Amino acid sequence: MNTKRSRTNVELENLLRQLGLALEASGIGIWQHNIAKNQTRWDEQLKAIYGVPKAPLDVIWLDSVHPDDLAPTNAVFLRAIETKSDYASEFRIIRPDGVVRYLRSRARYFVDASGDPCFVGAEWDVTDDVLLNKELERSREEARLAADHDHLTGLLNRRSFDFALAEFARKESAKVTLFHIDVDHFKEINDRFGHAVGDFVLCHVSKILLNAISAGGVAARLGGDEFAILIPEDEGARIDAVLDHIQESLGNPIPVGDQTLIVRCSIGVASAASADFAKLLSHSDLALYHAKRNGRNRAAVFSDEMASALANERQLAQDLRSGLALGQIRPFYQVQVDARSLRINGVEALARWHHPTRGILAPSHFLSLAASNGLVAELDDVILKAVLSDMESSAALAGIRVSVNLSADRLDDPEWITRLGSFDIPPGRLSFELIETIFLDSLSDQVRENIQTIKSFGIDIEIDDLGSGHASLLGLLELRPDRVKIDRQLVMPILQSVPSRRLVSSLVDIARALDMEVIAEGVETLDHAQVLAGLGVHTLQGYAFGRPQSFADLTARLEQEEASELRRADAGCASQ
Repeated sequence: MNTKRSRTNVELENLLRQLGLALEASGIGIWQHNIAKNQTRWDEQLKAIYGVPKAPLDVIWLDSVHPDDLAPTNAVFLRAIETKSDYASEFRIIRPDGVVRYLRSRARYFVDASGDPCFVGAEWDVTDDVLLNKELERSREEARLAADHDHLTGLLNRRSFDFALAEFARKESAKVTLFHIDVDHFKEINDRFGHAVGDFVLCHVSKILLNAISAGGVAARLGGDEFAILIPEDEGARIDAVLDHIQESLGNPIPVGDQTLIVRCSIGVASAASADFAKLLSHSDLALYHAKRNGRNRAAVFSDEMASALANERQLAQDLRSGLALGQIRPFYQVQVDARSLRINGVEALARWHHPTRGILAPSHFLSLAASNGLVAELDDVILKAVLSDMESSAALAGIRVSVNLSADRLDDPEWITRLGSFDIPPGRLSFELIETIFLDSLSDQVRENIQTIKSFGIDIEIDDLGSGHASLLGLLELRPDRVKIDRQLVMPILQSVPSRRLVSSLVDIARALDMEVIAEGVETLDHAQVLAGLGVHTLQGYAFGRPQSFADLTARLEQEEASELRRADAGCASQ
């Protein structure tokens, strides 16, 4: 029996030793608390966790708990005592060396051999796990932030903006005002100052937009230099307040190196109830387009009239594309006459659009539309090809110079110049009239080269609107066009205004000094023609001699005048 008991004691000792090693390896500390005596026993492992060499019966647990965790942790323990239930808690402690650790504690309620209620429990250090979880959560939060926000400005990105708008739409009777914002001339800012300054400008605008919204509002960068803010109301006063804040804040210059820069924005505004949110973006985009088209640096509020006008414009733009492809754009010709003999010595080709439902449209109805839709180059080509075809098909045009308007940006296109050389253009018969002469003060090397190439083809160069402020004297001296046209606004008052006559006379003298012919346009009466001829103008153009007319009507007129000349010649011979 003794042998058996000894063997059992040995086995028990081995088991206890193994349990102790296992606990030591696990880092788990054991404690027992006698509720009746308010005494706590800690093992050596738990003392090591807390960093205290306390005596076995000292109650020091609450002295070590972090002040922020003390009340809730103690409340959990007292509740377990009150309900005689198991205890579980997590809390921080502050060790004597000041190090903060996170602990997890578990205990079970029992009554010991003396009948005292007790808890026996275990605690272990979970600091590494807690900090790892916090780091993972921080990483997840950063990932969420990166997924939902623009990396440069910190504003919501397009995806989050769409989600925010959808959230507003779920609310019954919700009303939202959307401000659609673009930075004016942002590409020029990037090109002039560099992308670092461009990024600074975007952040500058972002801060202004954030300050403009109140609680419940949303600010987002939709992409590039495009922003949006949502305000959950559509009261006119609130809209005005937001616009005033944005525009006043933008008026403050920002430093860029040793310079200052004032950032301007165009803003489109639209409001809608939740049932119509699907149209909100398109409406604000339309209002933004309207603001840009009317000069930028302004705000436009969407209206039904605006939508109707744009719909008509877009339809007209589509019609223009079709019209160019279908040959609806044709040249009309306005005659030019010699100022002395009043005989036709040239014609100017002017584009006319034979619209299927609106009739014949002058360039004032579609030229700006062609420019905004990238159709000017195609328009130039269509007119030039039609003019060359007309010149080839009519003997009546044989001795007539034809002037064709040319947009200045074509002069910077080497491919177009190459294509121009492939046309069969009779030397001295064709003249290009530059209708955008503002560039004369800053001719690029490419433009200079292309102009010389054009002249080598036997094509003349004319400058329009002399005296309007566009064509500078230095530019004329460098370009040396074959002829210049005096602007109609200077020609019209010469009958009543002595200063106007003097100004026109001075312009004629300047042109003659540079060996340039002078054309006066806007000649309304024969009295104008007589005065202009006396001032030395070479050629006259205006309603006094004819309005723009079709090629067929021009041909008929030229043939009729040729026949009249022959009859006068025959009559002269007969009288001799």
